[in-house]
Amino acid sequence: MADCLSLLRQYNVQKKEIIERDNLIIFDQLAWPKHVKTNYLVFKGAKESGPKDYYMLESLLFLLKNVALSHPLYIQRANTQKIPSVKLPDRKALLAYLNGETEASSSIDKSVPLEMAIATPAPKRHRDNTPDAMKKAKLESKQILEEKQRLAAKLSAPKEGGAITDQIRSLSEAMSVEKIAAIKAKRLAKKRQTIKLDNDPNADQRSFMDSELDLTRDVIKKERHHKTRTNVLLSSGKTFDNIVELLKSVKAREEGRTGNTSGDMQKQAKPDVRQVVTHGYNRYDQEKFRGKEEMEDFNIDTMGTYHGLTLKSVTESVASKQLAQHEPAISRQPVNKPTPVAQQQQTPAMKESRVPIIIVPATLSSVITVHNAVDFLQDYKYVSVEDKKSCSRKRESDVLLQRKKPDISHPGQMITVPYQILDNPSRLSLIDWKRVVAVFVAGPTWQFKGWPWTVKGGSPADIFTKIKGFHLKFTGSKLEANVQTWDVQVLEISSTKRHLDKASVLKFWDTLDKFMVKNCPHLRF
Repeated sequence: MADCLSLLRQYNVQKKEIIERDNLIIFDQLAWPKHVKTNYLVFKGAKESGPKDYYMLESLLFLLKNVALSHPLYIQRANTQKIPSVKLPDRKALLAYLNGETEASSSIDKSVPLEMAIATPAPKRHRDNTPDAMKKAKLESKQILEEKQRLAAKLSAPKEGGAITDQIRSLSEAMSVEKIAAIKAKRLAKKRQTIKLDNDPNADQRSFMDSELDLTRDVIKKERHHKTRTNVLLSSGKTFDNIVELLKSVKAREEGRTGNTSGDMQKQAKPDVRQVVTHGYNRYDQEKFRGKEEMEDFNIDTMGTYHGLTLKSVTESVASKQLAQHEPAISRQPVNKPTPVAQQQQTPAMKESRVPIIIVPATLSSVITVHNAVDFLQDYKYVSVEDKKSCSRKRESDVLLQRKKPDISHPGQMITVPYQILDNPSRLSLIDWKRVVAVFVAGPTWQFKGWPWTVKGGSPADIFTKIKGFHLKFTGSKLEANVQTWDVQVLEISSTKRHLDKASVLKFWDTLDKFMVKNCPHLRF
């Protein structure tokens, strides 16, 4: 008789169906239990000892069903279903034998006794022979019989005519049998008239519309108005306190424009913008400067608007501009006219920059300067000042650093935040000093000469209460005496190991972010 391993190989090669039922693996007329062992040896390493072990029939069948999976996934699925898995050294040779690629295998032990097959048992049929089920069948048959008798009695009854009086008896002396029969006939006649006919073509449509109306009524009951005129006006986030000031400004603007044209207003607004710029040139605050007009010789004011002007003032403005173009150039020189108070109030204020400023030492003997600050703080790699100075052709007093950080509002994305780095704080205005968030100290106190806090008689220690101080030095070098007494964060880097620079830079940004959250929330970071 054939063994289970040979039958498994034969059925797999011939693509025959192998049935698993009632904890048995069935090959047509023969069957074996799932946990029966075959004569295929389990691989053992050189260090493993003990008696021989053989694969179970269930393990080989599970391997054939999951042959498309990789071995780690196959092991995971076999452990999930609590089926012993085939080891990786045996997998290739075993599949080659089961798929018919090889006729024999060295791992098949022909001397081991095999378990005999059993005849395939017939599938079990579930029968319900309980007394309750038999009683239920008898009860149902009795009910069906009664319904049939009742239906036959209705069909045999006369459809029209008077009521049957044979079985009617007198109820009392006051009511005779004939009177009772007349009442019954009248009731039957009325009942026939009130019964709904089955051949009504609109019956289904009416029932469908009634059900739709019921559903619509339920939906309308659950509806809730999200926004109405009342709750919008009662919103706590909307205030109308500036309505009166807005009306006053409009009235003042109309009164102040009666003797001036819109062209004069625009010419008067330009000197006001230039007067606001009181400090030196700043390449990062270009929005504060308005030099030559962008429209060249066309004399178009790109910032002008006709909003709030009347038709008369617009036409007068256009006529005055056309007349001025034909006059000599001398007559078109601006004339200083008194500016109304309303126009001065409406002059747009200069937008303050929100870019944080980091000050580094100007001395070349410092570990960090404006030359290598971008490489260290932006690219996380320290480059010596001498190397950067030899490579760069021109020395810049300030540079722009682009810091990349994770976007909190959009996880998985990065944003770029600019920081301005400079080494000459003497050209900063009072507004720019509000943007200074950090300073790298070198050690000497003359680094802070001319700073707003030291001019008023303060000391460098007062500076570090408003600005976060940092000191960068090499590992093993001596710490400056002044730095030991100041409230500054000391950052150490290796002189040779550049892969450790990133840890110091991340420590710098983490400390600076915590300081800015507490002291500089108005800046962008």
